[in-house]
Amino acid sequence: MKKLLPKLTFWSVVVTIIFMAGAYAAYLRFFHGWIASTNLTDAQPWGLWVGFGTLCGVGLSAGGFALAAAVYLLGMDRYRPILKGSILLSFLGYSTVCIGMLYELGLPWRIWHPIIYWNPHSVLFDVSMCVMCYTSVLALEFSPSLVEKIPWKAAREFYLHWHHKISIALVLAGTLLSSMHQSYLGGIFLIAKSHIYPLWYSPYLTTMFYLSAIPTGIATLIMVTYLSVRSLDVKIEFSVLEELSRVMAMMLGVYGVFRALDLFRNHAIQYLFVNRKETAYFWAEVSMLVLIPLALLVQRKIRNNPIGLFWTCAVVAGGFISNRLNVSITAMDAMTGANYTPKWSEIAITLAVLTGAALAFRLAVIYLDIYPKNEVRRLRWVADPSGAPAEA
Repeated sequence: MKKLLPKLTFWSVVVTIIFMAGAYAAYLRFFHGWIASTNLTDAQPWGLWVGFGTLCGVGLSAGGFALAAAVYLLGMDRYRPILKGSILLSFLGYSTVCIGMLYELGLPWRIWHPIIYWNPHSVLFDVSMCVMCYTSVLALEFSPSLVEKIPWKAAREFYLHWHHKISIALVLAGTLLSSMHQSYLGGIFLIAKSHIYPLWYSPYLTTMFYLSAIPTGIATLIMVTYLSVRSLDVKIEFSVLEELSRVMAMMLGVYGVFRALDLFRNHAIQYLFVNRKETAYFWAEVSMLVLIPLALLVQRKIRNNPIGLFWTCAVVAGGFISNRLNVSITAMDAMTGANYTPKWSEIAITLAVLTGAALAFRLAVIYLDIYPKNEVRRLRWVADPSGAPAEA
């Protein structure tokens, strides 16, 4: 009898290559140090791992606390079908941040030190404690999806009963913790005023980090839900995502107005048209994060078109990533002249961690009750004569 081998596909080969490159890059990082695995210097100590792995990982995962607060605290039950998916997305996102801290830290074996050695005057201490606590809260929030698969009925019902009693407390704690460190991440850069290009420095960086994270978290959730419906036999009413897109547009407008007023207040308007590469980076960021999405989302035909909405959300996510990389790398590089460029191994580890999270999400959707399942093999969204999407 022949042994059945896993089917070899293009994407399985790509994933294997990413994991192999990431494993070798991790070997260089942990056995040969930063010099062998990064292009970081004393002038630019934070690069891709912090700018993308931490700042973007936390922000892109903001949809979990926002949706949980909407369902449990505001009673918006129409979002409940995508609630578990949003919590899973946030949990995996914060898990990548925790993993990333292992190779971001110069001495990764001391990652537990903030738990014992408290420094309440340090913003990094606040960030680390909030990330650890919120990741734990997300694990508890997501745990019923795993416990539901336990074959022992008494143990399963006992756990779910007590989890239901503390669910509101978990959501309240998660909302508080996530809101704190979404803004605290911006506070990290407040002490480096002389090392940040004026287009990105502001005494209100904490507020801007928070205001940009919420719509981006919603955009990421919409993209992930769309892909799940398209390829994983998930059944979700598109009207839910369309409504979320309107909330996202409103939040992007608020962020855009606040950002413009902040530029005036900090006398940074004069830098908007200076002939420098930082100016081009700034306008690319603002265009993707505010101008282009708002121009698209005001159009009903874009909001009601799944593919159009997906790519609009992708532009928002791209603009958000540009913002975080500009604050952490471009703005500092312009002042220090470090000329930092990520090394291949920095990119390889980042891709491997992200690929692992994406694979874990896919397996969870397939084997756990994350989303409502479609009765037929595949669900397609089509437009009815009025232009509104409908299930086929």
